[in-house]
Amino acid sequence: MSCDLVDRRYAAAMDSPAAPLSLEQAVSRGDRVRDVIQAAILDARLPQGSPLVERELSAMLGVSKTPIREALKQLQSSGLVVATAYQGMRVRVLDAAIVRDVTDARIAVEPEALRLAVTARGAAPHEGARRLLEETEALIQAGEVAQLGLKNREFHRALYTECGNGLLIDFLDKLQALSTFIATAGWRAHATYASEAAEHQSLLERFEAGDPEGAQRLLRDHITASATALLSALAEATDEAGTTT
Repeated sequence: MSCDLVDRRYAAAMDSPAAPLSLEQAVSRGDRVRDVIQAAILDARLPQGSPLVERELSAMLGVSKTPIREALKQLQSSGLVVATAYQGMRVRVLDAAIVRDVTDARIAVEPEALRLAVTARGAAPHEGARRLLEETEALIQAGEVAQLGLKNREFHRALYTECGNGLLIDFLDKLQALSTFIATAGWRAHATYASEAAEHQSLLERFEAGDPEGAQRLLRDHITASATALLSALAEATDEAGTTT
């Protein structure tokens, strides 16, 4: 699919009325509630900066305040939600500082974890990662941006967990939610996920070929390019806001 067609599908989806939050089935567990709120944040049904009021979320999702409170605490730990004055909560507002912080953290650790993973495995196919790339393509075709962001993270995790180092894996896992938030926000500014999927394909080829240095280099370039594009978009948005005030 061409990038232009993907851009048009995404723009159409963003212009359509936001779907209300709902649960597929009645549940009262924080994890399920967390997943629904997280998806709403990633696809901008809950836009950046939106206040997250327990009473309102409870009414929308048809659950008590207890699982809502549990879900918001988990989302705060992941970085998607931040505390406000008077013990309130709101969706994080993305800025250049958090993009740089997450990017620097990933570049410092993830390429090395990938190098260790390839070194440990040698040349061998990775069927799980290939399946994730196929699922990614289906999500691009469908324009499912929030799910695409989560699938993107699954792909990265499928590779770096092969390093076998629990400390590195735990560190990178803690960045998962913010990395997804950054990716989906960047795609709203400019839909680069089709080209990023192609980069994932090249990365997996180096991984399966048993080329640790090549895979490490590609991943570092991939992370840097994505962050650079988003930082440029944020700078343009700031400049435009300045000219209209």
